[in-house]
Amino acid sequence: MRVLAEGAGVDAGTLRHYFGDRQGVVQAAFEYLLKFGQERQAWAKTLADLPAREAFSQLLGQVAAAWSGALGGMHATGFAEGMADSELGQIYVSSILEPTLSSVEELLIVFHTRGELSVPNARVAALALMSPVLLALFHQHQLQGRRCRPLVMEHFIEQHLDGFLKGYTKS
Repeated sequence: MRVLAEGAGVDAGTLRHYFGDRQGVVQAAFEYLLKFGQERQAWAKTLADLPAREAFSQLLGQVAAAWSGALGGMHATGFAEGMADSELGQIYVSSILEPTLSSVEELLIVFHTRGELSVPNARVAALALMSPVLLALFHQHQLQGRRCRPLVMEHFIEQHLDGFLKGYTKS
């Protein structure tokens, strides 16, 4: 609670008063951040008007750009807290991770319907698109991998998209 209170710039007693315990604080934070995620989901839907490569390049570029701000911390907290507490894990998955994946699935279905991509399973494709990028971002930022093995995210994203689109482009 002390660390969370310091991060919020308040006294730990204040957090206890309003949220009860650590789980309550983290749950409230996830619910608050869900509102911002809904704005990003609405933006992601507008990408359906673009060609698939351009849409996914913008989407992944936005994720990478926002990662060093609140986005990376939110996902890192979700993973860390969720692995320690299954209830918080469910809250993270349902309020943060799944809405993100659902947005990507929706885009993939649009591109499939339009005949631009061949996507037999949008869920699998969404995980295949997002997982390497999220892992690379965790590696570079939260795990400090940029100190020992720096990665230029823009190049990584473009190379990842090359492979992803090669696998899902209609023949």
